[in-house]
Amino acid sequence: MAIRIMVTITQAKKRDLSEVLGLLRKVGLPVKGVDDQLHNFFVAREKSDLKGCGGLEAYGNVGLIRSVAVDPPFQGQGLGHSIVRSLEALAAEKNLSEIYLLTETAETFFAELGYVTIHRDSANPDIKRSSEFASLCPASAACMKKTLR
Repeated sequence: MAIRIMVTITQAKKRDLSEVLGLLRKVGLPVKGVDDQLHNFFVAREKSDLKGCGGLEAYGNVGLIRSVAVDPPFQGQGLGHSIVRSLEALAAEKNLSEIYLLTETAETFFAELGYVTIHRDSANPDIKRSSEFASLCPASAACMKKTLR
């Protein structure tokens, strides 16, 4: 039987940083630069317990989704989808036209949300300058894109 939880998704605060970094390390995602972008992160909590997170970096008029993570016992319940939808809403507020991401393990997950796999070389030049593209994610990671407007 699946664990059902009631979560609240809010924008991250400075006090969330150590828990966000801990969750990202737990699931094997890069932590470099998270502290600089924490103001563009969302956290999902059940009461006071962190269950998930995700961030958005803006580069010109395009965005990069990064660090979407859900604590393993709580995966598969729609929490990741809710976090991504929150990030997409933030991207729309920022008037971003496209969102990109790199993933080694979640291509199917993001495809369910309307992201399409593209050749990494065809990504927007502004995104290619991000640390995710430049050094944090291996060349083998799938590059995905979603057009917002």
